[in-house]
Formats: sequence, C-alpha cells, structure tokens
Amino acid sequence: MPRGAAKNASNAYNTASSNASSLYGTLVPEAEALTKSTGYDPATLGAITNAGMGGVNAAFTGAGNQIARNTARTKNQASDAAQQDVLAQQRGVAGGQEAGNIQIQNADFAQQQRTQGLNLLAGMYGQNLGQEVPAINAQTNASPGWAQTLSGIMSEVRKASDA
Repeated sequence: MPRGAAKNASNAYNTASSNASSLYGTLVPEAEALTKSTGYDPATLGAITNAGMGGVNAAFTGAGNQIARNTARTKNQASDAAQQDVLAQQRGVAGGQEAGNIQIQNADFAQQQRTQGLNLLAGMYGQNLGQEVPAINAQTNASPGWAQTLSGIMSEVRKASDA
C-alpha cells in the first residue's frame, strides 16, 4: 500500500511540477516585463501628448483670433497687446498643466502595470506552492522510512529463504 500511495504522490508532484514549469515559462517573462514598466510606450505617450497639447493650443489660438477680430472691429490697438499678453500667459499655464497631467497619468499607468506584474508573480508563486507543497507532503508521508523499507526487504528475504 505505501508503494501505491508513494507512486500516486510522485505522479501528483510530477504533474504539478510540469504544469508549473509550462506556466512559468509563459507568464514569468510577461510579469517581469510589467514590473519594469515605464508606462506608455513612446509612440502612445507622444500621441497622448500631441492630442492634449493640441487641444490646449486650439482653444488659445481661437481666443487669440477672437482678440484680433475685436481689435480690428473696434480699431483699438492699445488693448490688443495687453490681451495677447494675458492670453499667452494663460496659454503657458494651461499647457504646463496639461503636460504635467499627462506625465502624472503616465506615471500612474506605469505604477498600475508594476502592481499588476507583482500581483501576477505573487499569484503564480502562491499557486505553485499551493499545488507542490501538498504533493511533496503526500509523497513524504506515503514513502516509508528507512527502517520500514529495511524491514520490508528483510521480510521478503525471509520469505524467499523459507521457500
């Protein structure tokens, strides 16, 4: 009976080890890549930045054009420079805020990816231990000790000599 239990435990251990090896071979490189994430890839980050800054620039370009139209309509050149200065200042502040927000979003995305990678690695580690430790314990518990093995061998030798 102990040999059958030991064989079953050994098979369970071998199956768990094989499953873990194939799982690790596929997922570990992906999880490790996530833990080293720097956020969006350069092309995506560039596209997000261009879209965000383009929106800011479009709004302020429209406002600048409206100031120029008002100046032409009222023929009041004195107010044009002051309004354009204020507009340029606001445009710089809005552009800086937009660029900063994009960098913060990128950093948050990178942190989210790192956390997902670490969680994936931790989950695989836990799953692996969850399968292999019971299999190892079963194999250890099913395997007879050296004294039991020696006793079994001696018993078989006695049976053979009595026959």
